[in-house]
Amino acid sequence: MRKAIRQTLDELEQQRQAQVAAPRGPNGHRDRDALMLAVGPESGQFLNTLLRASGARCALEIGGSMGYSTIWQAEAIEQNGGHLITIEQVPSKVDVLRRRIAQAEVDKTVQVLEGDARTLIGELDGPFDFVLVDAWKSDYPTYFDLVFPKLKIGGLIVADNISRPAPPDPAILEYVERARNHSQASSQLVPIGSGLELTVKIALAGEVRP
Repeated sequence: MRKAIRQTLDELEQQRQAQVAAPRGPNGHRDRDALMLAVGPESGQFLNTLLRASGARCALEIGGSMGYSTIWQAEAIEQNGGHLITIEQVPSKVDVLRRRIAQAEVDKTVQVLEGDARTLIGELDGPFDFVLVDAWKSDYPTYFDLVFPKLKIGGLIVADNISRPAPPDPAILEYVERARNHSQASSQLVPIGSGLELTVKIALAGEVRP
């Protein structure tokens, strides 16, 4: 792992830990648009390994936040000779995301799209080898419906926060139900970090995998 990538990930992990330890406001809540909301190092390493093992070259991230999972993925995608598109809607996070991508020196590998993923996904061609879903949980079922048709046979979708926070948002349960009951999907929980739902798109009977 290049020094610029390692240093950027270390700084982001320190920020994530500080955020976790920070006291909550008087009402017990925090401004979610100001939160990093990143996968932890265990999940980041898993994503990196999964991308390397699958040889994914065309990847999509829904919810880039401040760049932690983006850079973990970009390091692997760069080694695969591929390209990662990351979508983030919050303007202040987009600024940080771009800065961290540049700091890690993966800006030639990563394309940042600013806006609502529910709209932007429809404008992307695909097919994708790999998709990470880590945005607002209430929209998870919509994201599944949008990206699954754009996923190649053998392609992977990973969704974060399946186990935590607990109890899960009803939309998380709906997402899991859709993934596990889809006729063209095989899906299961990977008990890493906050819980990752790993879904692979499988061929229908008589369909040839490219």
